[in-house]
Amino acid sequence: MKHPDNQFTIEEVERLCQLYQDCQLSILEETELEYVLMHNDFDSPLIKGTKELMTVSRLLKLKTVRPQKSVWSWAFRAAASVAIALSAFTIYHNIKFNHQNDNCIVYVAGEKVSPEKAHKLAEADVAKMQKFRQTVNELNAQEESKVEKFMNQINPSR
Repeated sequence: MKHPDNQFTIEEVERLCQLYQDCQLSILEETELEYVLMHNDFDSPLIKGTKELMTVSRLLKLKTVRPQKSVWSWAFRAAASVAIALSAFTIYHNIKFNHQNDNCIVYVAGEKVSPEKAHKLAEADVAKMQKFRQTVNELNAQEESKVEKFMNQINPSR
């Protein structure tokens, strides 16, 4: 996209408006288009419709952004992650303890499993849980990054 200070023709602006309505612009390009529309006097049904759509979109974004809710959401996610980790830790150590005393009988698909195999299955489940927790943490980090990037684009003064 051209720099917002450059002059645009009405055809270029209408093409950008059409791309906006087709959801083909990036967030940065949408922001630049909004700037161009606010600082030019182009008049066509497509441009008017795009301006109205941007206004509605901005109002919806403002209504859906609630920092208090996201703080609680992150707190619940953290609490759930801790609960999962503690549960897995407790189960792993209980199976290990029971394995040493041979007080645990484990069945897999209706068949009795030896204590050694049960211990290996438990270790595999703990490894899966740790990989799952790592994946969740990576996804949370990606989402935090996206939210921070989005908020910086909305409020560049931050």
